[in-house]
Amino acid sequence: MSELTHLMEILHNPLLQQSLALLTALFAGLLLMTLAARIDVTRGNTPGRALAAYRTDTVDTPLEKLGAAVMQRFPSLRNLLGLEGHRRWLLLEGQPWSSAATVGLAVTLAAGGLGLMVVSGVPALAIAPVVGFLLPFVRQRSAADKVRRRVQNTLPDVSAMLAAEMAANNPPDRALERAAELGGPLAAILQSALAEQRATGRPLFGRGKVDGLLLEVAGRYDLPTLRAFVVQVDMAAKIGAAGPELMSSLAHTLIVEYKDRALREAEALDSRLAVPSVGFFFMPFLFLVLVPLLLPVLNAL
Repeated sequence: MSELTHLMEILHNPLLQQSLALLTALFAGLLLMTLAARIDVTRGNTPGRALAAYRTDTVDTPLEKLGAAVMQRFPSLRNLLGLEGHRRWLLLEGQPWSSAATVGLAVTLAAGGLGLMVVSGVPALAIAPVVGFLLPFVRQRSAADKVRRRVQNTLPDVSAMLAAEMAANNPPDRALERAAELGGPLAAILQSALAEQRATGRPLFGRGKVDGLLLEVAGRYDLPTLRAFVVQVDMAAKIGAAGPELMSSLAHTLIVEYKDRALREAEALDSRLAVPSVGFFFMPFLFLVLVPLLLPVLNAL
């Protein structure tokens, strides 16, 4: 009880409150400056777009400057927690923060956690700098995992479309172009392969022992099911007349796997909801029950 009283006295410390307000203003200012620097003010403005076409510099926000300086001092941070790999996935659905901005945000949050620990003097806050530093990387990994799942869930639809296109006697490359028009992260991967094929003139599918461009592009993403799917598509493009039958079999297999995976996830839903239920329902209810009982005791102390 004395520790709780000590914690409440610390939280009412004017110096701590001023420090927290200063740190909050600093973080808000950095965030607003970063977002403002990324706003495209030339959209819809023809003269502005003409002037922007001559610009060769990239967006250089305060967080990016800080992150670039830190990465120059510690180059290993570039591959920390799969930073570049996760960002490659996020690029399929938009323009994520740069690696420098992510590292800059991590360093800023770590510094804020360190300042909070020093000012408050609470031993339990010793973990705050570590949590603040890892938070941007964990958030980026979570967003990248969502994109991976969307790619994996889209594989049955794309395989079924490829099977239908090839059954209609369309060549495999034409079927792939039609599949790339579906939209989504998987279509973005196919569009990337098609764009590189048009730019370099390399074959989209393998020839003999030489892998095609489609396999190379899919290999840049750490998803075994995607690579297995592309291998089957490449094989179907090679075997000619038997290709539609192979694609139809692949589509059926992927649909069955998708249904099995959905059933397993539905069965595991109860256990996954246990921790959020405790955190968002049971603990607040317990807090509301215990606080009125503990307030007289705290006032008596």
